[in-house]
Amino acid sequence: MASQKRPKEHLKVQKVVKQRDGYKCEICGQVTQNAHGHHVIPFSEDGPADLKNMMTLCPDCHKAYHKGDLHVDIWRF
Repeated sequence: MASQKRPKEHLKVQKVVKQRDGYKCEICGQVTQNAHGHHVIPFSEDGPADLKNMMTLCPDCHKAYHKGDLHVDIWRF
């Protein structure tokens, strides 16, 4: 995961996307209060902080994504 500090706007949108999705992982369907707001276009690549560029992932799927073990078809969103 990128180590850059996120602006407050990004943190707010990450919270909103998790609430929008009911804290349900878009990949495996797990519902957890520990869900992460994930940028589809990475923050490190100037991905915007908006609801169209965010999805909810559980910690395991988020970790697998950043390790390269999980691929997200961004055209699906």
